[in-house]
Amino acid sequence: MIKLLVNHSDLLKGLNCVASALPSRSSLPYLTNVLLETEGDSLRMSATDLDTTVITSIPASITTSGSITLPGKKLHEIVRELPEEDVRFSGTGNRITISCGKGSFSLSGNSSEQFPTLPTKSGADPATIPVDVLSDAIRKTSYAVARDDYRATLNGALLKIDSEGFEMVATDGHRLSCITIASLSSDVNINALVTQKALNLFARLSDEGDVLVRYKGSQISFEFNNTMIYSRTIDGEYPPYRKVIPTDNDCSLEADREELIAVLRRVKTMANPSTHQIKFSLESGKVLIQSESADAGEAHEELHAEYSGRPFQIGFTGNFLMEILRNMSCERVVVKMKDSNTAVVIRDQEETDDGDSYLALIMPVKLSRVPEE
Repeated sequence: MIKLLVNHSDLLKGLNCVASALPSRSSLPYLTNVLLETEGDSLRMSATDLDTTVITSIPASITTSGSITLPGKKLHEIVRELPEEDVRFSGTGNRITISCGKGSFSLSGNSSEQFPTLPTKSGADPATIPVDVLSDAIRKTSYAVARDDYRATLNGALLKIDSEGFEMVATDGHRLSCITIASLSSDVNINALVTQKALNLFARLSDEGDVLVRYKGSQISFEFNNTMIYSRTIDGEYPPYRKVIPTDNDCSLEADREELIAVLRRVKTMANPSTHQIKFSLESGKVLIQSESADAGEAHEELHAEYSGRPFQIGFTGNFLMEILRNMSCERVVVKMKDSNTAVVIRDQEETDDGDSYLALIMPVKLSRVPEE
């Protein structure tokens, strides 16, 4: 039996947290449920897909303690449509009545004993990171995480924290993103490959303050406010990414980031729909951005930018380049190139020498010709 009263906004915020961990589809029905448990003067809600678990607590007036699992998406859907009044839960066995205002909903659930065993805090000491710093690092790197690559280590981002500072790296083999913050050091050493789902969940759910990060064995956890995110880490050694970052790119393009994005967006409308290829024609005093498609035609626009280096042409996958630029936050960027085959490095033009840095790397693509009719 369970009986309690909760504030509607608290309940909805809690369900927004845990519902994000529910698998989109599963052959195990109990994984689509949310576990509700009374705990002192709180209601604890949990959801898991066995790899990633989210647990959060909200204040509650508990009349009768108990626990039950309810269909997560249906519960979330009901609460989302309720008026902003207190919500009552009451019931016995596996059936719960949810009352709010003049409405009442009866929902069938399951015993909490059928729910998977939840992870608990590891004995590891936590590293403390400002929430906004970790969220910003995730935004600037997670887009480069590979999707279902046969190299398992590329399907996550490398998170490193130690006495020398903080670093996060992601790559899919075509592009790479790396953020380093030397000023954010910790006595706790963490070197973990974190899944993209766990990173995205944290970035979506976190708000402000600090996050406590614990790592031990194959589990990493993020604790902030009244919420915990647990995730299995990826086994294996991350590739030696420093070796692929060129240090002798001597051709430099400096441009306004927003203007470059706007030109790319316009020119990309005429790019080959299967390759999304964009061509840069570079020469002193002139930067021409072009695209062409055998079916649609072609587009070209001159970019207002500063270029120093020998004249040459280089091609990029337009979507990849735009995604890099969109996830940067600076006003102007510096694009360092060598030739049409060497990896290109993109940095913030105003980057300082205080040990904090951000760079993105993108591999150029072989320029293709539109067949003549």
